[in-house]
Amino acid sequence: MTGVQTCALPISACRRGEILALRWSDIRDGRATIARSLCQTKGGALEFKTTKTATDHDVKIPDSALATLEAHRKRQESFRIQFGPDYCAELDLIFANPDGSPLRPDSISAAVSALFRRLKLPKGASLHSLRHSHASQLLDDGVPLPVVSQRLGHSSVRVTADIYSHAMHGQDDEAARR
Repeated sequence: MTGVQTCALPISACRRGEILALRWSDIRDGRATIARSLCQTKGGALEFKTTKTATDHDVKIPDSALATLEAHRKRQESFRIQFGPDYCAELDLIFANPDGSPLRPDSISAAVSALFRRLKLPKGASLHSLRHSHASQLLDDGVPLPVVSQRLGHSSVRVTADIYSHAMHGQDDEAARR
């Protein structure tokens, strides 16, 4: 990720391609509208497409992440000035190369995996692990399943329940207590 300005991942619930396709215009009133995804074809070309479920969803962004995003936007503005008319301003990407062009999803995954190895995280830890950790922690903290499902952009609550049932096992004890 040499030369790429990054900031804290503001939306842990998103898939990699959804994060890389986010535009500044997608953020309004402390919420991000997840409406598209960036994918890399087998031939290496980059293309924007609909989300995995082909439906838009909104995700609340924590205030701390909004502050980080604002600082990131200021750094990005300096690149916009530096590149002048060669900056890809029409893409309006939040996470972009210094010239405003899209980041390559496979390169981001490789960079995150390398970082995780340097941090000596368990083998197999990946960018997608952050999404799973986010969902598991929300469920463990008692956030209702439909809320977590919507935040993740799943097509149904059942999908979320099937994937994250391990995070809900302890809730039976709480149900019995109540």
